[in-house]
Formats: sequence, C-alpha cells, structure tokens
Amino acid sequence: MYSRVSTGFLLGSLLFFYQSVVVAANKQVIGWLETIHIGEAKLSLHAKIDTGADNSSIKAKILKKFERNGEEWVRFSISDRHDHSAVIERKVLRYADIKRKMALPIRRPVVQLWICLGNISRDVEVNLAARKNFKYHMLIGRSFLKGKYLVDSEQQYTSTPTCPGIQGDSR
Repeated sequence: MYSRVSTGFLLGSLLFFYQSVVVAANKQVIGWLETIHIGEAKLSLHAKIDTGADNSSIKAKILKKFERNGEEWVRFSISDRHDHSAVIERKVLRYADIKRKMALPIRRPVVQLWICLGNISRDVEVNLAARKNFKYHMLIGRSFLKGKYLVDSEQQYTSTPTCPGIQGDSR
C-alpha cells in the first residue's frame, strides 16, 4: 500500500512539474521593470510589471472629454521620460473605481491602447491616471500579462519591444 501511494505521489509530482515546464516554455520571461511601446503614440516607456493589479494604468493628462457619435471620448496626452509626448483620442470604454488606502476610491476613464512588450503586442484596457507620485509612467497589470508572460522579480529590462510597426522609432 505504501509503495503504491508513494509511486502515485511521485508520478503526480513529476507530471505537475512537466506540465509547469511546458507552460513556462510557451511564455516569455520578463522582469519587474520593462520597456514597452505604445503604438499610436510612437512612444517607449519604462513600465512596472504589477501582478497584483488587475489592469494596466498609464500616466496621462486628460485634456478634454467630449461626445462623438453619441459615445463618450477623451483626449489625453502621454509622455516618456525624455518629455516626448503624444496626444491621443480614444472612446471611453468604462470607468474604473480605484481603491486607495485610507482614502476614497478614484474614478478613472478606461480606454483601449495597443501595447508592445518584447515581441508580443496586444490591445488592452488601460486606465488613465495622474500617477504623479509614481516613479514609472506605466503599470502593466494581469489582463495584459495573462497567458503570455512569466514575471521574474529578480530581473529588469529583459526584452526590447520588437513588434511590427515600431522599427525606426527612435524614442
């Protein structure tokens, strides 16, 4: 009896380990800080990878909220650490209530942006935030990372954005 239980446990453990290695082999390993590229803005930003955040967030200055074809839109500007900036207009998909310690939640507009990290690009929901008290202009959350990346918290800047359409962008 003991040998059957031990053998079953050992085989189950090996199968779990094998499945974990196969899943890891299909994902890009990234560090806790990475360079990302925002498509339309043609800007590269340093981003903090945050597996504790559901969604991504970007430092943005909201210039104007307006209506287009009966839908709410927002015009906002983003900039990189060299003060290169871009103005973007996007439809507001929804508003996110961001929880804060010892303070009331903040409502932020959520838009869709094309982001490239390593050799993978995705359209992803991003909330527009003041982020003035944060060191990094961009925070990448789980909704972008899911199924594509493994985060190694000891690493930084393990990849360079290489998605189609960004070559020749010197920023």
